[in-house]
Amino acid sequence: MHSYEVMPNFFYPTDYHFFYRQQNFVTQLTEEFRRQHSDVINELALNGMDNRLITYILQTVIHFTITNAHYYSGSLGMRTNQLYELLLQREQWFSYLFRAYRFSINQMKRITRTIIKFTLQQIRPIYY
Repeated sequence: MHSYEVMPNFFYPTDYHFFYRQQNFVTQLTEEFRRQHSDVINELALNGMDNRLITYILQTVIHFTITNAHYYSGSLGMRTNQLYELLLQREQWFSYLFRAYRFSINQMKRITRTIIKFTLQQIRPIYY
């Protein structure tokens, strides 16, 4: 028989307003990306992705970038590459999704890096 030490359960107050504001910010950036990069949206749609899936991809990459941007420094290109590699490591389903829609690796890389770069340019004042 093993004895287990009971660990205290600490409850930290959750700032729901922060989560709400962050989700609103992600939604705003998604809409702005759609306006500025309609070519990327059209490319995704032409390969068979519906509007909900495109929105999900955009919001996933934008949220991931906002959450992890502070871990990296350097030029915009360096940070974009580092975040792209981290995304592929942590979210392995992401590359499978693009392959399922017959995107080449270069297409996936270009599209994803475009979303990451756009997000980094939008949040730049927050981190600098």
